[in-house]
Amino acid sequence: EINAATAFGSGEHETTTGCLLTLDDLKQSGRIFSHPLDMGCGSGILAMGAAKLWEINVLAVDNDPESVRVTVENAKTNRCDHLIEGLCNEGFDGTIVQNKGPFDLILANILANPLCLMAKEMVACLIPGGRIILSGLLTRQRDDVVAAYEAAGAQFVNQKVIGDWATLELTRP
Repeated sequence: EINAATAFGSGEHETTTGCLLTLDDLKQSGRIFSHPLDMGCGSGILAMGAAKLWEINVLAVDNDPESVRVTVENAKTNRCDHLIEGLCNEGFDGTIVQNKGPFDLILANILANPLCLMAKEMVACLIPGGRIILSGLLTRQRDDVVAAYEAAGAQFVNQKVIGDWATLELTRP
C-alpha cells in the first residue's frame, strides 16, 4: 500500500515496474543480497520491495526530507519499517552514504542526467559482483547512461524495456 501524495512514486509507472520485475528476476535466479541502497527513494516502493523479497535492512536515501518521511511512513503501513532506514542526503555528497556502504545492491529510479552524474560515486559504493538497477530513463537515453556507468567501471548485464522506458541492470566486475 503506497501513499505517494507528497513524494514521488505511486508504483504505477513503467520505470517502477521495470525495477520491481528486475528485483523479482534476481530473487528467482537465487541471488541473495544483504546490504542494499535505494538512492532517490521517493515513496520507498523499491526499498520496500527489496526488504520484503530478501527480508533485509535497506538504506533509503532521498534529497527531499518529505520523501524520506513518506518512505518511513509507507514502510510502517506495509509492516517493514523495522527493515527500512530513511536518510536525507543529496545523493552521494559528503561521506554519510559511503560510510554506510559498500552495498551489494543499489537501486536508483530517478532521471537519466542525475544517474549519469552520480555514476562514479555509485559504482565506487558497490561491492565487486554487486548489482545496480537503474531506471527513470527513456530508451533513447539508454546508451548515454550505460556509457557513463561503463566509464566508471561497471558492466552492463541486462535491460527491461516497457513502452518508451528502460530499466538497466549493471554489475561491478
